[in-house]
Amino acid sequence: MIAQMIVIGFEGVKEGDKWVDQIAKDIKREKIGGILLTDKNIQNPAQLKKLNDYLKAEAPKGLPLIVAVEQEGGENSILSAKKGFSEIPSAARLFKTKDIAEAEDLYKKLSSDLTKAGINVDLAPVLDLQPKRDNLDSPKVQRSYSSYEEIVTTYAMLLINALHADGVTPVVKYFPTAGANLWNNFSSEEDVTNTWRFEQLKPYYDLIAFGKMDAVLISHIMQKEIDPKNPALFSKLVIQGLLRDKMHFEGVVFADNFRTSSISSSIDFKQRIIRSIDAGVDIIIMPNYFSENASTPLTIQKNYYRCY
Repeated sequence: MIAQMIVIGFEGVKEGDKWVDQIAKDIKREKIGGILLTDKNIQNPAQLKKLNDYLKAEAPKGLPLIVAVEQEGGENSILSAKKGFSEIPSAARLFKTKDIAEAEDLYKKLSSDLTKAGINVDLAPVLDLQPKRDNLDSPKVQRSYSSYEEIVTTYAMLLINALHADGVTPVVKYFPTAGANLWNNFSSEEDVTNTWRFEQLKPYYDLIAFGKMDAVLISHIMQKEIDPKNPALFSKLVIQGLLRDKMHFEGVVFADNFRTSSISSSIDFKQRIIRSIDAGVDIIIMPNYFSENASTPLTIQKNYYRCY
């Protein structure tokens, strides 16, 4: 179903809210196949569970609704301790301050929070390697475990295992790396050709080999030694050539942030959708559906047929 390609963010916290009810209608009409929960939707665990149950009930039989969140841990967690969820350190702080057993217990709490709330997809963990020579308090390192690929793989596996145990699908990110977009909120076009190193791929190779990589979120970077013309989310050479053919990844490819400054302003929204689908993206996430363009599902559906 093409609807399963479309995951939408929205405003509202309960049945009866304008955009919540519109989303419910679109789910029932098979216009969209998933939702992305953000801070705009979350007040506390009981409220969130009720919201998700309401929307999941609208999904067609046999096509369960994707209920996604970006829950990595850290000070800016969507499911925060202030709202009644478990307090989870950032990836960098977790590695620096917790041993394996402690990290495992914390990630079990994170996963339990998700499944109790009715969430079945987590856009985490981050597999990017930290920039070297940055201190622990630098915002550049907080979302990454380490600059060493073995440590990234080990700690990422702890989160992945916890999520799998509770039936939540992890979406690792950002392939092949996010560059500065990891800490600048996708506010710039990033060319990593001169700074990227092969070691960035090692955690992905490891997780694929271990059968632990169900899905991946593609980045927006340019790596001209892989594709001299296209950023990763528009690149067949990255998605098909590298990720699928060379690395033998058989899972699902997600892409998001289609309206950010990390993509050239010369490429309009429609072309961004067309080019990502054509490159091999399976699921498109739109965090601000109604505030930006309520015709997004129609645009994606039309251009899916164009690409295939």
